[in-house]
Amino acid sequence: MNRKRFLDLLEQLRSRRVAVVGDYLLDQYILGTTSRVSREAPIPVIDYQQSAHHPGGAANAAQNVTALGAIAVAVGVLGDDSEGATLSELLRGRGVDTHALLLAPGEATSTKLRIMAGEMNAQKQQVARVDRSHRVALAGDLAARLLTAISGAVASSDAVLLADYGLGVLSPPIVEHAIARARERKIPIVVDSRYRLAWFRGATVAVPNEVEAMEALGIEREADLVNADAMQRRVADCGLEGIIVTRGSLGMIVCDARGAFETIGIAGSREATDVTGAGDTVAAMVALALAAGGTLAEAAHMATFAASVVVMKRGTATTSPDEVRAAIAASDGAGEHV
Repeated sequence: MNRKRFLDLLEQLRSRRVAVVGDYLLDQYILGTTSRVSREAPIPVIDYQQSAHHPGGAANAAQNVTALGAIAVAVGVLGDDSEGATLSELLRGRGVDTHALLLAPGEATSTKLRIMAGEMNAQKQQVARVDRSHRVALAGDLAARLLTAISGAVASSDAVLLADYGLGVLSPPIVEHAIARARERKIPIVVDSRYRLAWFRGATVAVPNEVEAMEALGIEREADLVNADAMQRRVADCGLEGIIVTRGSLGMIVCDARGAFETIGIAGSREATDVTGAGDTVAAMVALALAAGGTLAEAAHMATFAASVVVMKRGTATTSPDEVRAAIAASDGAGEHV
């Protein structure tokens, strides 16, 4: 493992610019204490302490880009509501360029509300989650504005990250437009999609977890994920140049359609504290590493170091260059082939 190469790539991230196109969500939290069960139903009674808000979905990917010292341009659609205003303010506070984040009258901003509780002075745990998933209706003027925003963002970026949470922003025409503009500029296109890799033909790399990869590639047995020939055929059939499959404590699989295949072990502890949002960290780092001139395998290694930091933090988290630098220095061979 070439630590110097990874450290050099880390330094080059600061000058890179990523257009993050996709579904922007607001993560909401209610935090409280609990010590009794309700008389009305077998549920805990939560004594409210405070509320908190964090960027979610594509917004978390964007703030991961800026946390790593680079520039993120947010491209998507928000409802003209208080949740959208809160999310825009949060992103600007984290250094994200929001000029291409469109407000749509009549639309609602998607939210995920998590209720966190525990005994006094104890670690809080999630006891309930309430989602408001609003699928954006892209048509007419809104679709035209979004296409224009994508063209402008891609024209000034070093990479494009497509963050698909199934909420309607990344429709086939939008995806085709974003990929076409990026390919014209010969910049990397990273796809983080939970649903439909076949929509993203022409992209540089997709970064699904193993469950998402098996579903998207039509793989029934986990063992087939490490079958190099079969994986290469499936990746090529999807029209992707490559794929990085995240596998939790088992590390990552890196495969490109031209024949390269390897497995990478994890960095850091195998006992993750919280994997919430780790996929967004991986996608952000892969986009930045490729934009900085890294290979697919180098980008996967860099993502392993970044993920090793965020999974040791609670909630939707990011990592800094200093933390990644420390993870690289402490790796002692971690991340090598397994």
